[in-house]
Amino acid sequence: MLDLAIVNGTLASESGRVQADIGIVDGRIAQLAASGTLAEARKTIDATGMLVLPGVIDSHFHCRAPANPERETFATGTRAAAAGGVTTVIEMPISIPATTDGPSLRARRDVAEPELYVDMAFYSSSATLDRDRIQSAFNEGAVAYKAFLQDVPVGREAEFTGLCIYRNHDILRAIELVGETGRPAVFHAEDYDTLSYIGSRLESSGRNDIAAHWEWRPSYVEAITVNTLCLMAEATGIHVHLPHISAALSVEAIRAAKDRGAPVTAETCPQYLLFDQDTLRQHGPFAKCNPPFKTKADNEALWEGLRDGTIDTVATDHSPFTIEEKEAGFDNIWLAPPGLPGVEILTQSMLTAGLNGRLPLERAIQVMTSNPARIFGLSPAKGHLNPGSDADVTIYDPSQEVTIDTSTWESRSRGIGRAWHGMQVTGRVATTILRGTVIYDGQSIVGEPGYGQFLRTAAKARQDVSVS
Repeated sequence: MLDLAIVNGTLASESGRVQADIGIVDGRIAQLAASGTLAEARKTIDATGMLVLPGVIDSHFHCRAPANPERETFATGTRAAAAGGVTTVIEMPISIPATTDGPSLRARRDVAEPELYVDMAFYSSSATLDRDRIQSAFNEGAVAYKAFLQDVPVGREAEFTGLCIYRNHDILRAIELVGETGRPAVFHAEDYDTLSYIGSRLESSGRNDIAAHWEWRPSYVEAITVNTLCLMAEATGIHVHLPHISAALSVEAIRAAKDRGAPVTAETCPQYLLFDQDTLRQHGPFAKCNPPFKTKADNEALWEGLRDGTIDTVATDHSPFTIEEKEAGFDNIWLAPPGLPGVEILTQSMLTAGLNGRLPLERAIQVMTSNPARIFGLSPAKGHLNPGSDADVTIYDPSQEVTIDTSTWESRSRGIGRAWHGMQVTGRVATTILRGTVIYDGQSIVGEPGYGQFLRTAAKARQDVSVS
């Protein structure tokens, strides 16, 4: 007997759409069958009129706990994920202390696991440039290694110590050391020397207005480092992953590098697809993030990059802060921390694009399910609706237009999500299923803390980066 049957829905994945039923046993997909042909099940979900997707993966997620629980905890952040149809999150290494090696990763896992509503994997850091520490993080299950190409931010030393490098010879060394693990080397791609020069000039002239933020970080600052990282990936043959790409110039550089065969993958975020400098003008510090929003032409270049395979994944860079921390930026934009919440909008934003024709629906699903699963070594258990895969399923009701109300979000940082509030999207998450268990029923969280599990990469062997 099946534990759970999902019937009468449209299975939708990178492979296409088909009317079929899913049978689940012991937390895994046991059978895909023509409608009405499954064996008897203890529980049945009727998905008539619904899209049935692989569980969504947010591969760029920040928590802030346990040092700053007022911003987010593992419980609130993963409840938010479940409500957004996300069944797996991958957490960045910013924490106190930062995740820089095996012991710090293990300590972070031990704090997180009792609170998790969805599954979670972890990044570590490559910026230590220490082979033993990098290898120890791999041994504890790190799925990727992140470095921030800057000096340690003033005032956030406790969070960033061990995460920051910016000289080219150090970046190359980090890539080489991560290459020994077979995992992706991930870098925040903005040129620090240029940022420092522009920032000093703006501050010395007394600029602290909203526009100073995007003038500080123009498109070419991102593209300089994207080009450098692509060339290093090509020269070494080591997989480099580029998160939160925001600029048309960067898309062009990545496309050219891929055409040359460079082992590069790239990510953008819903905010870079949908928001521009007018959003920053409207919402001020509540729309401040790094890199900043660009122009409508940059938005369209990112959409084209998704359509043609230049950009491989969409993730949120879910960045929780408090209202008070953000409000400090109204008088001086330099004082506001960068980032906004997003894990609850990922599925709706991308499926809206798929349903409304901005992307092929299959592509919209691929960039937030199977592609991140492959890149981060979680495939085939995650990101697929295949027999033997984990029964992580997102059921989506596309039948109505919805107005986003961030006051109803589960995230503790919902109050800073002003840029998302009032947005019109097509459809809503009807059910979120993690390993065969319903954790969100369309109205409320019904899962339990601690049901989410710690994930480690599937294999040491280098992953296939040809995922576009």
